[in-house]
Amino acid sequence: MIFAALAAFLGLAAPSLSSAVTTGGGGFTVPDPAVIDDVICLSGCTEMRTSSPGGSVQLTGSSLSGVESVSFAGNGRRIKVKPQTRSATRVEAKVPEGAKTGKLRVISSGGSTSGFSDETLGVGPAQPIGRVAALTITDASTSPSKAYQYGKKKPKLSFILTGGKETNDLRIDVTTASGEVVASRVLKGVAAGSSQSTTWNGKTSAGKIAPNGAYRFVVRGIDGTEAGLSRKLIRTRTKAKRGKAADPFAFKMYGYVFPVRGGHSYGDGIGAGRGHQGADVMADCGTPLIAARGGVVYYNEYQASGAGNYLVINISGPGTKSHAYMHLPVRSPLKVGTRVKTGQRIGSVGTTGRSSACHLHFEIWSSPGWYQGGTFTDPMGPLKSWDRYS
Repeated sequence: MIFAALAAFLGLAAPSLSSAVTTGGGGFTVPDPAVIDDVICLSGCTEMRTSSPGGSVQLTGSSLSGVESVSFAGNGRRIKVKPQTRSATRVEAKVPEGAKTGKLRVISSGGSTSGFSDETLGVGPAQPIGRVAALTITDASTSPSKAYQYGKKKPKLSFILTGGKETNDLRIDVTTASGEVVASRVLKGVAAGSSQSTTWNGKTSAGKIAPNGAYRFVVRGIDGTEAGLSRKLIRTRTKAKRGKAADPFAFKMYGYVFPVRGGHSYGDGIGAGRGHQGADVMADCGTPLIAARGGVVYYNEYQASGAGNYLVINISGPGTKSHAYMHLPVRSPLKVGTRVKTGQRIGSVGTTGRSSACHLHFEIWSSPGWYQGGTFTDPMGPLKSWDRYS
């Protein structure tokens, strides 16, 4: 009303709400509400989601860059603190004095408040940061250096721990290159001087699939204090930063792998003047084929007039998308209903059916899958993307 009166006084036309609030092309854009996916203790911890006043916690989620305060449970009232760091997907904050066990929420600029976190943050008695006796890792390695969601091999950290007590409770974090903790697990009663190993399934602590990218294992005491490194490991880490060695704690995780494991080129894509529903990857007959993503075999058949020997896998992950592999020289040995892992051998490149050269005809179908109500989508972009990093 005030804006309309001022506009009338100035002889201007007052904009309607629909023209004032936009989602692009200028004007005011309504921000997405902040969402909390997970809460993890970083320091002052006694468990993965239990901290103490003076410790720090990490909240991960989406639309968090505008967070101005984090709200903790308290005695009869909530206690707000300013975040120490924040980004679009992460907020870190100190646990304030007077905080009690409960769920967290965040308040963004403009006063919008998120929903409560699904996870409860436990708050215990105040404890000095770094209270756990010093721990040192004397040897470590991570393999494979490149891993895939639902893959044949999970990234695995092997390490030797010294120092501390006779037995120690550890926390193993998986962090992004920027230091965001995406997953965490606790190892109880680890003996000093023992060899240990841990793996990661590629999912966040909130159960979501982690995005493509570079990750690291970080070994900590149960209170969140990072374990020290031997001189040997420090030297190796220094060389790794210069590109002269592999970081013994680092690896990369991807959602898909390129299915043709040999020399190849690209042929026809969608359409191609004949209703082509996929993309052709040209390669020598007999070149190994692997599953671009794990899932369950839905079809394993032969079609003389088109696909030849073909295999359809309903892939793992959100929705029920499908991948189809066609023109195999012989029928794949995988039976319908078999669970397949990313990178697992499924057959070879061939030229059966309606085909004039050795190649893989590859299709991607949207949910709910291949001739299950889904539609084919252009696989050329995904294939070339997977090809670049596989």
